[in-house]
Amino acid sequence: MPAWKTAMQRFYGGAWYPVCAVCIVLIGHATGWDVPMLILLLLSMIPALLVCRDIRFAAMPVLASIFTVSAGDYSPDNTGYEERFLTPAVLIPAVIVAILFLAALVLFCVQNRKDAQLPPKNAMLWGAVVFCVGLLANGLFSRNYTPKNLLFAALIVVTYFGVYLLFACYLKKSPATPDYLMYCFLLAGALICAELLWAYATRVQFVDGEIVKGSVVLGWGVWTTVGGMLAFLLPVSFYFAASHKHGWIAYLFGLFEFFCILLSQSRGALLFGAAALSLCLLYLMCKGENRKKNRIYTLCLVGVGLIGVILLRDKLLGLLNNFLEFGFADNGRFEIWQIGWNHFLENPLFGSGFYDSYTTVEWERGFDPYLYHNTLIQLLGACGMVGFFAYAFHRVQTVRLVIKRPTPCKIFLGIALLTLLGYSLLDVLFFKLYPTFFYGLMLLCMQIDETIKYKRV
Repeated sequence: MPAWKTAMQRFYGGAWYPVCAVCIVLIGHATGWDVPMLILLLLSMIPALLVCRDIRFAAMPVLASIFTVSAGDYSPDNTGYEERFLTPAVLIPAVIVAILFLAALVLFCVQNRKDAQLPPKNAMLWGAVVFCVGLLANGLFSRNYTPKNLLFAALIVVTYFGVYLLFACYLKKSPATPDYLMYCFLLAGALICAELLWAYATRVQFVDGEIVKGSVVLGWGVWTTVGGMLAFLLPVSFYFAASHKHGWIAYLFGLFEFFCILLSQSRGALLFGAAALSLCLLYLMCKGENRKKNRIYTLCLVGVGLIGVILLRDKLLGLLNNFLEFGFADNGRFEIWQIGWNHFLENPLFGSGFYDSYTTVEWERGFDPYLYHNTLIQLLGACGMVGFFAYAFHRVQTVRLVIKRPTPCKIFLGIALLTLLGYSLLDVLFFKLYPTFFYGLMLLCMQIDETIKYKRV
């Protein structure tokens, strides 16, 4: 094999290409050059598809690509995405690069087809298949059925199950694979933190020393989705803190990530992020090679926290003002849930579809459907009993995956998924497209880790 090809394989399969991908995304987000940087990110993957025999290099670009989208000219009533992305100047080069990328991906799959490993046909796989079918059937036979119902569900299926299958087939299963995927999850959390700090430095507004919650916007998401993603990814940091060398760095980053959840100003993210943090700290003090050090770190954390509360009381109150002001108010969710329940009663078998949720013109926001801010209500209202029970079957299999033959990787990813699912009982995160990339790869990561740890074929 030529030396240049070996060098490229080492670069793309190593720890630095994910960092480069994150830098490309961060530059695009911070400068507003999101489209050129997205194109550059796709172009950077084409050489890897031509020379590499392992799809692992694609994990970081797949996870991070959506975070390139900058705030731009965002406003609550008009995101401006149509004007920014649906223009000839953007679409023509994007389509050309997409065609080149897809051609390289097909060539990669063909060249490496002999090494591909189909995922085991177990209950976990069938649970995913059943769930995807339940989503695709949303709104069947409802009076307001639209083809967009099928299209939106298909996008969820592709981002979850399609990505899961691609990586399951072409990702080499070695002892280092779970750590590599966890490393990519960690970098994604760091990327969101960096973008949030950039937002505070450039566009977040303050009135009388208090944060204007509605100004905490990153383009790809607002305060609720930003906080939800941070809470979702928080446990990954503590996985590295449990047993890895220099785990104290990951411990400190986990605490910093929790601070960024506070900055997001999302009440739900703070609630479930605090629960995730508590579970992670409990594990760190009881399990793992670094548990003695982590007990010391945690005791120091408690002491520093108490001192900080005393000395920085006023600043903390300013940071927490939005949380204290809204308290446990439902912020209109009860009304939204009632709408979803009514749509379920109208079409109990297949639901009313994802696009039968509007009650006023102001709710419609382009392609995205208005979601009910509760996973269970969403499944009932949009997919009916068919979708709900398909999801329940899938959920039973994922719970079995987490609790059967536990490993540290499975435990911390289980906490992450529990945080996502809990938060999605109050918000829309589970039905956003970008968390499904993480969702599918996390399930795959747990399966690979279990296979390696217990030497199962």
